[in-house]
This record gives sequence, structure tokens and C-alpha cells, in this order.
Amino acid sequence: MEINKRLVEIDPSRGSVYQMLDYVQAETQIKLIQQETENLFLFKTALYIDSLYNYAHVLGDKFGTDDLEKIKKFFGGDNFRVKTLADKIFADILLNDGFTLRDSGYAMRATGLKNLNIDYCLPSGVKIEAVTTDLAWEHFRAIFSEAFDKTTDEFDKKFGFLKKFVLDQQEKHLNFFLLYENGVPVSSGGYYAFNNFSIENIGTLKIARGRGYAGLMVRFLLNEARLLGYDSACLVGSEEAVAIYQKAGLEILSKTNTFINF
Repeated sequence: MEINKRLVEIDPSRGSVYQMLDYVQAETQIKLIQQETENLFLFKTALYIDSLYNYAHVLGDKFGTDDLEKIKKFFGGDNFRVKTLADKIFADILLNDGFTLRDSGYAMRATGLKNLNIDYCLPSGVKIEAVTTDLAWEHFRAIFSEAFDKTTDEFDKKFGFLKKFVLDQQEKHLNFFLLYENGVPVSSGGYYAFNNFSIENIGTLKIARGRGYAGLMVRFLLNEARLLGYDSACLVGSEEAVAIYQKAGLEILSKTNTFINF
């Protein structure tokens, strides 16, 4: 499927999410619906999965009440998110209409992986392995839920339909990983590998934070990107994590704000 080129320029990870949905739709019976205007890119799933996949992207320099009405009409009664570049003054229109700022994030990218120093050394007692069993999936599910302050039911809504693909040991386009500390899974990460290699779902249990595992997982995944033949990789980082990712070699492409009204 074709993804809006402007979106891919400013937020390549989001483009990879949409390509992932396109990749799995035949097996999952997901229908993908897109709509573009001069300054909007709208994307949703049907049947509705989760607001994580229903986004209105404001890509241009203009945004008014008429645009907001187009967005609402497109999504109907489904929950959705509105994502804007942080340096654009669109917030008042959304806030006055009952939206709240959910979070701010940084679209980031590392380039020149063939020459970038992404070597890493696993400390004694630490290993990283792909999620290929039901038990490993449950561990990943638990780590994600704690790291992102979600319930396991919320995890299932967002990612449950991917289990079949993740557990397939021949799968190259989407994979999840666990970092084990002395045999105990404490950190997670994954990737969607399509036109871009997007690093996803970096999280660590509270009891294991401060030990550098997020940065270690990112370096591991950057190396996976290189092994798969990619010369660049992208991710979306939070305010708290952006410095960790910069240290691993990623640079900021854009800062975005995400608004919700549910």
C-alpha cells in the first residue's frame, strides 16, 4: 500500500506501522481505510482494533474547524488520535473542542548503519532472545503492560492479532525480543521491517531500570537492521527516553504532539 510521502518524511515509524497492518491484513481480515486532503492524512482499521491504529495526521501548515469536521466524519464513532507537528499552533482548536494532549514524542532515525558504531557487549548473565514461544509471548505481554502502564487486556487489543506472526520463527518483517537478566525476562523490544526498519516497544520492568537495558536493546535492534540489509532505522521516543536513543546513534527528525478526545 502507498503511504503519504510527507508522513514518512517526518514520522517514518508511523509509516512502518501502517505497512505492518497491510502485511497482516490478509490473515487477520483487517480492512485498511485511508483518506488524504491537502494537509491531512487519515488512517483507520475496520473492524476497529484500537485507537493506536486510528490516526489523523496534520501534515500541512493549515488546520481549521473544517479540517476537524472532516476528521470526525472519517472516524465516525471510533476512537482516534490526532497527531500534529509540535511547532504548529493547532492546539487551541483541538483543546477547545474537548481534546486533551496525550503525549509528545520524537520521531528519530539512525542512518549509515553500515559505518555506525553500534557494537554492544552483553553483561554477564544477560542475553537477548526472540519471542518464539507462548511463554515468551506472555513475558513480553507482562513487560509491555508494566512499562507502558497498560493492562494485559489493553495489550491484547493492541497487539494480540500479531501473535501468530511474532511466534513464526521464519518471520523477518516483524519480530519481538526479550532481554533476560540471570534467566528472568526484564526488558523488551521489537521491530517492523518494511520500507523502513522501525524499532518498537522498548520497555523495561521497574525493578530493572537504570541498568542501561533500553540502550542495549536499541543497539541490538540496530544491529538486527544492519544484518537485514538496512542502512537506517527509525523509532518514536518519549521525552524521558530521547537522550538514551541519541546516545545509541539516533537523531531527531521531528517532535510531535498527540491529542485524544476519549
